[in-house]
Amino acid sequence: MIFQLTAKNCRVSERSHRHINKHLAKVSQVLPNITSDLVVLRLTIRKNIDKYHPPRARSHLYKNYSDSKPALAYFEGSITFRLSRNRFYVHFKGMTVDECVNLGFKRLFEGLEKYKDMHFPNESEYPDHSSIRGSSYG
Repeated sequence: MIFQLTAKNCRVSERSHRHINKHLAKVSQVLPNITSDLVVLRLTIRKNIDKYHPPRARSHLYKNYSDSKPALAYFEGSITFRLSRNRFYVHFKGMTVDECVNLGFKRLFEGLEKYKDMHFPNESEYPDHSSIRGSSYG
């Protein structure tokens, strides 16, 4: 896997590097049959300049857009993931670098699960379809 980490106007600590490496190991575990040269992952993290602070509306009846977002986002970033000819793009915001990485890889894994379901039929949940199709007796 080719991995590129870019940090703009911020520093990624050694602890965050280890955290990112755990997620990368999980990506390689999810895609074991793919050669490592075909996978390119670019992770960009930057300091959020406007610190996205939505106004909070406290209503108990309805949930709106600002309730689902964090109050402050000090960091934002994106993950661009290329698997052979398919590209996955994920954008995220969060208060810490680790929170951003968790959110980004969570969204990336959702896309990878859809990709695996469509392109790898041998790894389905029911590899033996004899019980689904039924059997004819006599």
